Amino acid sequence: MRKETRCELYVHGANEWAACEQAGRALHRALWVSDRSSKSADRIWLHSSMQITAKLLVVDGEPASRGETLRLLKSAGLKASAVDSEGAGVAALAAESFGLVVLAGDVATETIYAVKERSPSISILRILGTAPAPLEADGLADGVLLKPFEAAEFIALVRALLRLYQTRTMLRDSEARLRLVQDAGGLAVADCDLATGRASWSPQFAELFQLPPDAAERGLKFDAILSLVHEDDKTGLLTEYRRLLRRGGQFHREFRIRRPDESIAWVNARGSFIEGAAGRIERILCLCTDTTENRQSESRNAQLAAIVASSIDAIASIDFTDRIRTWNHGAEQLFGYAAYEVLGCKADFYVPPDLIDERAEKLRELTNGEAVEFQTQRLHKNGQPIDVWIRGTPMRRPDGTLFGASFIIRNVTAQKQREEHVRFLMRELTHRSKNLLAVIQAMARQSLSLHTSPEEFVERFSERLNGLAGSHDLLLSDDWAGASLIQLIRSQLQHYDDLFDSRIHLQGADLILRPEAAQNIGIALHELSTNAAKFGALSVPGGTVTVSWAVVDDADHMRRMQLRWKEQSGPPVILPTHKGFGRMVMDRIAGQALGGHSKAVFAPDGVCWELDVPASAVIRDNAEAQPVAG
Repeated sequence: MRKETRCELYVHGANEWAACEQAGRALHRALWVSDRSSKSADRIWLHSSMQITAKLLVVDGEPASRGETLRLLKSAGLKASAVDSEGAGVAALAAESFGLVVLAGDVATETIYAVKERSPSISILRILGTAPAPLEADGLADGVLLKPFEAAEFIALVRALLRLYQTRTMLRDSEARLRLVQDAGGLAVADCDLATGRASWSPQFAELFQLPPDAAERGLKFDAILSLVHEDDKTGLLTEYRRLLRRGGQFHREFRIRRPDESIAWVNARGSFIEGAAGRIERILCLCTDTTENRQSESRNAQLAAIVASSIDAIASIDFTDRIRTWNHGAEQLFGYAAYEVLGCKADFYVPPDLIDERAEKLRELTNGEAVEFQTQRLHKNGQPIDVWIRGTPMRRPDGTLFGASFIIRNVTAQKQREEHVRFLMRELTHRSKNLLAVIQAMARQSLSLHTSPEEFVERFSERLNGLAGSHDLLLSDDWAGASLIQLIRSQLQHYDDLFDSRIHLQGADLILRPEAAQNIGIALHELSTNAAKFGALSVPGGTVTVSWAVVDDADHMRRMQLRWKEQSGPPVILPTHKGFGRMVMDRIAGQALGGHSKAVFAPDGVCWELDVPASAVIRDNAEAQPVAG
């Protein structure tokens, strides 16, 4: 009859128990395995052909016993070595890796702790002559074998402890990989056992939900999480939690929490409420991620997209193969191409041929990481050139590498036209200022003569300057493009505004005069109106003035403008005894300045002044004549 051998295998935790249970399936002998928490025994089978690669270390002070143990292990195909003392065993563990340490005889507790501290995964088998007290063995060894024992039971127990070592190693590696994944992905993981009230969670979970250091001792309460949730999200989250507690199932929800600094964080939570054998929810697994940065990025991207979409400027981007990647509505409006027409196309299709080299130079600067800004021209879909301002910026990936460029393109055609107009006005102003100064200088010289007193000079000179200023006011009101002939006449006779249509008659279609013509005709009208007011038809109640004009063809079929000033019913006209400035203007200056001729006739029944000049020198191009009542 075979004598009974007593051995015990201590399995620490559910994971190790499950691993041993999976490992044991077809051994030729049975082994009693005890779970330390329940003290119950279940019969399992350990596979006799499993691959064992870890080495064993035997620590035994008795040479005969140590030799027999080594013989048994090697005969079973296991790799083993032996030492004769506890100190030598600790030194061997420091120098080499072992999966199992067999401790024979009385071994100090400190030695077992030293072994576990150096390698938590290592299995320890104690061989004793008498049964140990439960408290003495608890937590120190993974298995205990009492002498005497049979070789088969010894080898089976060793194999089981080596499998336990391999299981621990795999669990440790799996946990390390899980921690690596959690750390890399910023994952916050929690596992709550509702049956026992125990919970475990990752450091990221504790940081995300601001769990105190003693939270593990007090357990994880849903109220602690709910207290951090934003007021607008609490009701929905609580309703979902209660529903899952009743029915179980998976969940996926986003909500906001308040941080200690009162800022808001977004949390993406997913997991499962798991039912136990009794149909009750016994376990909650939860995986959370802080999505605040993603939310903020999405918000910023949405803002940028809205700005790009609504911008009146053209905004486009290319990759460094010079293919168009984005083309906003502003670009569609500016260039006439819809986005679907140009996306993926080479971006030089709207560049004028003579500017291809310029664009290539700008692209080289962009590929070197430099921003560019310049004014140039681009082509509309209809072929029309457009003056544009372009700002180009390199685009970089998060790692800093360049992958393309974005452009803001602004239509500056109107700006260029304004700038050109300003330059034209400045040139005109310089030219006209010189002419004006020459006219004023002539006025001054002619107003001052031997026949005038200083007071009379001041009066006449001031009046003539006012008349000249009136002509200039009309020109400025139309941006110096020209002046209405009717308005010019009215401005020079503005002191007699109430006499128009009664004693002052205008006959002719309104003409838009060139600036030079308006200035010279204005001076002549001023002199005529001044003379009429002092000596002529406007100096007496019954006198009249008729101003008439027309555009006619001469004998050579050249168009000419003829203007006539005719006074009637005034006092008898006396021929002036000398030619002053006014007489020179009427007789010579006005006509000659405009390429024609003029003269004044001092007839007894009233002064008559006539002007005959080429229409092209007087009338502004494309100016439409408007009729006026006589």
